Amino acid sequence: MDNQIPIKLLVLDLDGTVLRGDGSLSDALMDAIREVRGLGITVMLATGRMVRSAEPAWLQLGLGPGPLIAYNGSMVVEMPRKNPWFSWHLTDDVAQVVINEALDADILTQVYVGNELWLSKEDERAQHYIRVNHIPGEVKSRDSILKWPSPPIKLLLQDDSDKLDQFRAHISQTVLGLQGRIFKSQADYLEIVPAGVGKGPALAKVAKRLHIDPQEIMAIGDAENDVDMLRLAGLGVAMGQAPDFVKQAADVVTRSVEEDGAAYAIRRWLLDPLHGLHKVKH
Repeated sequence: MDNQIPIKLLVLDLDGTVLRGDGSLSDALMDAIREVRGLGITVMLATGRMVRSAEPAWLQLGLGPGPLIAYNGSMVVEMPRKNPWFSWHLTDDVAQVVINEALDADILTQVYVGNELWLSKEDERAQHYIRVNHIPGEVKSRDSILKWPSPPIKLLLQDDSDKLDQFRAHISQTVLGLQGRIFKSQADYLEIVPAGVGKGPALAKVAKRLHIDPQEIMAIGDAENDVDMLRLAGLGVAMGQAPDFVKQAADVVTRSVEEDGAAYAIRRWLLDPLHGLHKVKH
């Protein structure tokens, strides 16, 4: 059954949704977001990035004061002061096991501790990640990368997609048993966060704090780490280049990121009253 429920919160994934392959934002998307905000609708980002890595896009979009979901739901802060709303950390056990196994497999391992990024090595993948995300990273030895002052917020492993799939199959049950969650955010990104953490659970907490019903949320994303967010939202939109299982989790599918899919979705299903679709889920 379809019902015209007004959208009060628009939630956007960053990479592959807002940001194109070259890291740029389209004028069409910025115009659409400006129009949405002009209607009094809150717009926020939900990303796997660190807060300081997401901040340039937040500034460029002109989103104004409000929440930002970072680290794939492991942290929620209120911008622009970055005041913490919620945060979760990995257990020492799961972090140590995954890091050791990843290092044995010669997989680039990234450890997020506090506001810092630690790297197991500085290869081409690491250099590209640092360049695209506009953040410095510190290369650590095997001994020092396991000695953190506070538990890591998340881990990110980078390698070829097939190799990461094999590693995931090998270690998934161990991660689950040690209170962790494992998923892909891109074909060559494998992420480990605390159990129960994700963009969806974080968004549920944000909505409750803002007194917004999930049915009043429109969310747009393109990857496995967006699935729980798309399912929670009253209107979940998958990007055109998303894998099939992500599209199946959404209510509607828009164009690809390179075809301005987010801007198209915002105009078609939120701004255009002739095509307004706010689907109530059962």
